[in-house]
Amino acid sequence: RPSPRPPRPRKTFKKALVMGLYHSCTNAVQKELEKRFDITVANDWHTGKEGSLWKHRANGGPPAGLDAETLVILMVKEPHFWLKSCSREPRNFFELQPFSENDQGRREDIPEKSKTLEHLFMALEHDAIIYPDAICLWNDVVRSYFNDAVYSESQAVVVRSEDFLFRFREVMDELAAWGLVEREPGATPPEPSADRAKGHFECRTRNQALEFYARAENRTLKFSAEQLAQLSRGLDPELLRRLAYDGADPVVSWVV
Repeated sequence: RPSPRPPRPRKTFKKALVMGLYHSCTNAVQKELEKRFDITVANDWHTGKEGSLWKHRANGGPPAGLDAETLVILMVKEPHFWLKSCSREPRNFFELQPFSENDQGRREDIPEKSKTLEHLFMALEHDAIIYPDAICLWNDVVRSYFNDAVYSESQAVVVRSEDFLFRFREVMDELAAWGLVEREPGATPPEPSADRAKGHFECRTRNQALEFYARAENRTLKFSAEQLAQLSRGLDPELLRRLAYDGADPVVSWVV
């Protein structure tokens, strides 16, 4: 859920910046923002990594070009489910580039069509940064969302993708409370789109997502015991606690 929620907006925002790792509902959020609010999203799926506002970046400081008139919406996804989304199809890896080293110590990228879940548990490169595994990337990105030196708490809000899915109206109403202006004041807020956000078959429709993410067994299904142990060791427990992703069954935090 968006947090914290101010009692009254101190200003209105005419622009939004949507940040989040792949498969964190960033495209769907952009569409819903522009559908309900009189707002311009400063970055969308056309914004590439050569730009300072690339939405998948782990920023170490405020993004260049971010002004005080922009509300920053920081999307997160439960890490087990995130890894499964990234590995659902080889193309879902996007800019995640796992690699190995040959006998001469030279890096050899895993071929695009060969990428599977197991490759997210090995060394990879993302945005010119080498990570021991994708778990460390998730930690790095999400940790930046709670760093006030990167995203000022006066204009940034963290939203769980699961709440955007299961508590859509509540999330959108709380974003309005942050100072987003309704496109049609007084009108009934629009219903969420039922379609895939980008039209790709690798993405789920809204109903498919509601069914899949409501089932606790889907969170750990197909992970090996070694992979689950690596997740347990590697994930930042403070981030999990703050996002209510800790505990034996985080799914109850968004379906109950």
